[in-house]
Amino acid sequence: MKNKELYLLIITIVILLFIFILYITNEAESKTFYVDKNGEYDFTKIQSAIDAASDGDTIIVNEGTYYETLKINKLISLIGENRETTIINDYNNSQKIVVQLNIDSCIIKGFTIIGPPITSEVKGIDVKSSHNQISDNIIKNTEMGIYLAENTENNSIFDNILLDNKESVSGRRSNNNYILNNEISINETKSISLSYGIYLHGCYTNIVSDNLISNCYTGMRLKGTYNSLIYDNQISNNTNGLLCCCGAKDNIIYHNNFLNNNDYNARDDVTNKWDNDGVGNYWDDFTERYPEAEIINGVWNTPYEIFNYNQEKTQKDRFPLVNPI
Repeated sequence: MKNKELYLLIITIVILLFIFILYITNEAESKTFYVDKNGEYDFTKIQSAIDAASDGDTIIVNEGTYYETLKINKLISLIGENRETTIINDYNNSQKIVVQLNIDSCIIKGFTIIGPPITSEVKGIDVKSSHNQISDNIIKNTEMGIYLAENTENNSIFDNILLDNKESVSGRRSNNNYILNNEISINETKSISLSYGIYLHGCYTNIVSDNLISNCYTGMRLKGTYNSLIYDNQISNNTNGLLCCCGAKDNIIYHNNFLNNNDYNARDDVTNKWDNDGVGNYWDDFTERYPEAEIINGVWNTPYEIFNYNQEKTQKDRFPLVNPI
């Protein structure tokens, strides 16, 4: 029995040593490439650096404007020097996609990504993979700023600015994603009809939190989306605030600010929950609609009725907040 235990101990130690050596080897083999449009470093084109890289490598892109479109087919970290001045510009609209992300577990950070002057069908970042991190970018002038394709999951989208996109963050049957702390708007001097800040279609168990969404046609639309958490967002100055329709159900929507949305702050044609059993949302038109309501521990004692286009069953925020978050 003792020999068997000793044998198992030796095998375990050998396996652990193998894993450690493999890890150290992989770390040692990882490389960092530099891209500079003026030719001062390894490459002048970003795609050339991607083609030369291997899984696990990092590509640092110096500031400048790079007139190209990218296809990422390797597990890399693609990092711009400064998101204000490191620019990827698809000026000629040749590919319909500025950055195509085809492999899991990549990082894209620190860029301005610009679509062509005519934005029809152009995607800023087309995500066809999972477990990616897209952060600290500026994405503008596209049909879809960040597009989460079918069967993708566990992508983190945070700290981005999305400006003048028809659908800034758009998901189609993409699940378990995190959409956090993004600024989304349409320039007030532009008119983009039927624009959406965040549009989730047929998605489930996503978390959408801490986003600022303004000046869109519809701030957020949930279509056929369910079991997601929507909280700590500010949805303001849109034509429509938040729309739940077409099978969107069992989402929990709470601790959001709804401010100055023209047609409605929120509309729920299905069955969603507008509080978390203790805290609801802030509605800027609450006192106008319910002038007799009283305050109890920071919430109003009168539920806020959510607009329902079909008028079949009105959903309610049972704990509307007295003050904005």
